[in-house]
Amino acid sequence: MRTYQPQDKDAIIKMIDSIYREYGDTIYLEDADSDLLDIESNYLQDGEFWVEEGDTGQIIACIAVKRSLNSSKELAASLKRFYVLPEYRGSGIAQQMHNTVIEWCKENYINQIYLWSDTRFTRAHSFYSKHGYEKKGIRDMNDGAMPYQEYYFVKKIIIYK
Repeated sequence: MRTYQPQDKDAIIKMIDSIYREYGDTIYLEDADSDLLDIESNYLQDGEFWVEEGDTGQIIACIAVKRSLNSSKELAASLKRFYVLPEYRGSGIAQQMHNTVIEWCKENYINQIYLWSDTRFTRAHSFYSKHGYEKKGIRDMNDGAMPYQEYYFVKKIIIYK
């Protein structure tokens, strides 16, 4: 796993689009996915973006985190862009990437992480539940290529000082 480099952008977009297509959808860079057009300013200013490369150097997974405020206006982290290509799911890559995000949160004294996840991503929801996230709500979205819904998940992080 390594941090994002500008030359990764097109491969990340292609990878995420292929995952959306598993669900009959497509990437929508005009709105919902426009953050991917400028990863540097959307993630690296106040967070981090990591990728995992396969044996041939292709991007096979990504994950991002940003400092944010939760609904109570307290410092939190927003987990974003957590994707793993199907042939690498269950290999431990997701666990490794998630651990990196949790360590980043601890290093930045952030004790809560939250995310929104498309309701169709049931395998991801199992991962989140297994790792201590609580499902707290749902919302309707119309900013993609087609309407969709997202679940809201929250996890407390214990920081030892």
